[in-house]
Amino acid sequence: MEKNTRVELEMKNGTVELTLNFYELNQLRTKHKKEYDRYFEIAKRGTITDLDAVDILHVAYLCANQDKMPDVMSYEEFLQNMLNSRARVWKTYNALNSDLKN
Repeated sequence: MEKNTRVELEMKNGTVELTLNFYELNQLRTKHKKEYDRYFEIAKRGTITDLDAVDILHVAYLCANQDKMPDVMSYEEFLQNMLNSRARVWKTYNALNSDLKN
């Protein structure tokens, strides 16, 4: 049984939740097609660059915070609030794309 599909990401302006669970992705696809399409294009070709991973994290942020829309960070605000740590980006990206245990 799935216990948790969310991970946390520490940012300059606090900690945010992220998720890529199928239900939330489907809701994003239905309500925010542009953002979903960005996720889908990266997923289709494969995540190659640091900014690809950040794009996925922003989509995961939107998925986890759909109930707060439109009062969520834009992509630019998300980038400005990211801590400048490539290791943190990839660790969080990998956590979102693995089987979460708790």
